[in-house]
Amino acid sequence: MRKILVGLMLMFCAAGWSVTRCAAHSEHDAEAAATPRPTRSSPGANPWNRGRQPADWQAEIERYHGHVGPWNVLGWRIGQAAMRELGAEWGDHSLEIICHIPMATPYSCLIEGLMVGTGNSQGRLDLRVSEELTSATIHVSVRKIGTPRTLEFRPHAVYLNKIESRPASELARLVDECAKMTDADLFTIRRP
Repeated sequence: MRKILVGLMLMFCAAGWSVTRCAAHSEHDAEAAATPRPTRSSPGANPWNRGRQPADWQAEIERYHGHVGPWNVLGWRIGQAAMRELGAEWGDHSLEIICHIPMATPYSCLIEGLMVGTGNSQGRLDLRVSEELTSATIHVSVRKIGTPRTLEFRPHAVYLNKIESRPASELARLVDECAKMTDADLFTIRRP
């Protein structure tokens, strides 16, 4: 009997059915079934994009990341510049962001900064990571969905060398410094 129940459960799962359905998802499921499946979030004002920009971005980074460091702040600064340059609003998911980094810390700390800076997320498929083999090729590509507008943010090598592998005792100073620097001192913006 147990084998039969397990077999039935596997058949339900393979068919995309859940044995226990949450009523809160029924409206979303009906809408999703009626429309083609998007490959990423639908941009703009809609019921699924109701997030609000955090009043305290540093506290929000700390909440997600566990601490705030210069790599997080650099990601936040790039995210803010991307929204400003491409005319996007926080959390409207109108930007497609690819963070090109070596798959190691501290480089990966850029991701949470970009997330808090734009409202994009990996789960919404509008913030992705692409592996680079060296820190010399770190950059962030940003495209405004539905337009040909694309930007490439390249952090300055001198700045990256300054913040790479710093002890925890220097983080607060480096965070404050990164928050106060001009965009031009932190990165270049290339418009391909």
